[in-house]
Amino acid sequence: MHKIVEYIFCRDCKKVYFYLHGGPLFTLRNWQEYPFATMLYNEQRNFILLNYPIVYGNGGISDYQFLKEYFWEYKRQNPNTEMVLLGESYGGYLASLFAAEYIFRKIIAISAFTSIAYQELFSSERSWLKDYLSENALDFYTLCRDNKVNTRTIFINGSRDSRVPYQQFLVLPFMKKFKVNILPGFTHRESRTRLEYVVSLIKQEL
Repeated sequence: MHKIVEYIFCRDCKKVYFYLHGGPLFTLRNWQEYPFATMLYNEQRNFILLNYPIVYGNGGISDYQFLKEYFWEYKRQNPNTEMVLLGESYGGYLASLFAAEYIFRKIIAISAFTSIAYQELFSSERSWLKDYLSENALDFYTLCRDNKVNTRTIFINGSRDSRVPYQQFLVLPFMKKFKVNILPGFTHRESRTRLEYVVSLIKQEL
């Protein structure tokens, strides 16, 4: 069973945020373990932390399918609830895939990669990535190429992120459905005042 943790502060509110963590090789147990989950908690937003199956050689397929089934079932049971998806790093990559679906009002991807091919060539994380991801896994670049971006998607990445080099965003075609914020000098995961700045950008999009 993949752990799902719900924080519902307002039962009458018709808006819920879903958070996908990075990694992906661990389980997110509570809001204290990730700064952007902490942000949602401190804002008293209704949100749900989701973990996904870890299947080497099938990443980007089994975890995406698990999440897709969960999200559509949630939407079926809560048809009047506005759903917003947030993800960081690998979770941001997964979040960006849902731009092809008609589930969420908005998607916010933090330090997310958009091109598997680029990651396998230039990312400092390419060794585990090649072992983990399925050769059939899609990415946001493919969605753009095939004109399948149907949901407003916001990317927030750093210009000095060696795990997710920002240059992969330069080959994306211009589309009004998504926005890319490249933060000069920022790395994959910042702290203190720089982290606070990233949080402030996310808050503007909530």
